[in-house]
Amino acid sequence: MKRISKTTHWIKDYLYALGRHFLFYKPIEKYVWPVKKEKSPIILIPGLFEKHDFLEAFADSLSLAGHPIYFSKNLGRNVKDISKSAELVRDLIKEKDLRSVIIVAHSKGGLIGKYLLGFENSDDRIKKLITIATPWKGSSLFILNLHKSFKELRPMSDILNKLYEQKQVNHKIVSIYGESDNVIWPVESCHLEGAKNIQVENHGHHKILFDKKVVDIVMSEVEK
Repeated sequence: MKRISKTTHWIKDYLYALGRHFLFYKPIEKYVWPVKKEKSPIILIPGLFEKHDFLEAFADSLSLAGHPIYFSKNLGRNVKDISKSAELVRDLIKEKDLRSVIIVAHSKGGLIGKYLLGFENSDDRIKKLITIATPWKGSSLFILNLHKSFKELRPMSDILNKLYEQKQVNHKIVSIYGESDNVIWPVESCHLEGAKNIQVENHGHHKILFDKKVVDIVMSEVEK
């Protein structure tokens, strides 16, 4: 069997991201996820520069299983500070009076989810966080990038250190990540001590969101 290089995998991954950004983008108003009350509500938090449609596969499957689906429209492209973004998601929880919430998040979205668990969950409305390709220790890719949106994702940033210290919530987190990642360097940054860590056979920061095996894992973890 011919071995595919990491470079080829990563080029394909960026094509997935570009396609979702430009070719297949659909406003959230175009999606229909019937609101059901039988099971725990799901809040989906996309990654940096992403919108709701990046998590479409999870929204579709979880909705069909009976979970009401929620996004915070106020996050926009998710370029705000992690703490501010967490406040916006918390506002959604209060507005909809959600309880027993499960958060499913990609990349930076997972950091927002942990901020919520660590600092915005005194009433225990959030019971679990499932993350996909979240850089708990940051990524060396962002060291030389001057855009302010990347500063929090650099290794040893103030906010990452603050989140690292919140170890008491790690047992409520499932961290899913691939064998290699073109955005998270090194990929071991996605391993979170004290959490349930699941590494899958996937190569790519965005392509992992469209992997049926990953969708099935998330479904299984949500139902536990």
